[in-house]
Amino acid sequence: MTSKFDFLTFPTLETERLILRQVHLADAEDVFALRGDYAVTKLNFGSSYRSTDEARRLIVRMQDGFDTASHLRFGITLRGEGRVIGLIGFNHFAFADRRASIGFDLQRAYWGQGIMPEALTAVLGFGFERVGLNRIEADCSIMNLGSQRVLQKCGFTYEGRQREQYFYDGTYYDLLLWSILRREWELR
Repeated sequence: MTSKFDFLTFPTLETERLILRQVHLADAEDVFALRGDYAVTKLNFGSSYRSTDEARRLIVRMQDGFDTASHLRFGITLRGEGRVIGLIGFNHFAFADRRASIGFDLQRAYWGQGIMPEALTAVLGFGFERVGLNRIEADCSIMNLGSQRVLQKCGFTYEGRQREQYFYDGTYYDLLLWSILRREWELR
């Protein structure tokens, strides 16, 4: 199966407070502000960025991923403001299985304001309705209680734990696996 979505024009998703849009090279400073914050990156298994060049390289990889239909990442912006305050989207598609994995991160100043559940709800709707997915997966660090709450709020089911799955900052950490199915989404 291929995607119902054609990957020709980058989609824009809108919610009550947010616009989820394509990230451009002009957004590199915003992406650096997000990915340069250790408090954000330590929960997403990555080292903090040290320069806007790293942010630019990520933006180019995001565009390449869209161009090849291998992944689709949105910049999260507040309605009426153009600044990217977070990233969300599909890190990987398995179209033959109608499955994708999803990931997200948000600048610390916006944590706890309901922004991520709002953004995730929009992206889930896009995935199930426009892309034609049957299953959307997420994984998160056992330390990432905020992401676990977001996943629960959005209807994901906890599936299991990969013990000591990744090594970061001198310590092994467990990774928690979550998913939501199309039929569960439709019942919400």
